[in-house]
Amino acid sequence: MTASTVNYHSWRRFWARMFDYFLLGFLFLLLSSNSLLVLHNIFLYSALQLIFIISAEAFMLARTGTTPGKSLLGLHVVSPAAPLDFNLSWKRTFWAYVKGLWLGIPIMMFVPAWFARQVLQGSGSTIWDQACGTHIEAEPVSRLRYVLFGIVFFLIFAAIGNYEVFLQSLAQGQ
Repeated sequence: MTASTVNYHSWRRFWARMFDYFLLGFLFLLLSSNSLLVLHNIFLYSALQLIFIISAEAFMLARTGTTPGKSLLGLHVVSPAAPLDFNLSWKRTFWAYVKGLWLGIPIMMFVPAWFARQVLQGSGSTIWDQACGTHIEAEPVSRLRYVLFGIVFFLIFAAIGNYEVFLQSLAQGQ
């Protein structure tokens, strides 16, 4: 199999990361909804949210080798050289968000994602996987799983988009 015909699953990896990014971001929103940080310091809130997202993903990778998004899309992180413990998982996730998404800065994050895809296609590995000695194993995914992934992703988006409306309706009902 030549390098041009090898599938590194770059789009599956990207969408799995976006799924996890939004899911964990929404979970952080729910957990911190009563926090004064939401109202007073958006930069501190954003930094804490990013730390939460990176730590939660690292915890899931260390425990299972996958995340909800990766699992739905049949992806699994493997570390042949060292155990995939929390420290290695945290390092990998941290570098994925720093080098691969520029910390999730809206619109800007697509620039490093594109460069990361180029590196993946050229070398077969991402910068963060190279730095950590990890790689992704991919299983075949049925169309049904892709459809389920799309539906759940849409529901997460709908929940995020309607969160304020939900809070307002709760406040009016009290």
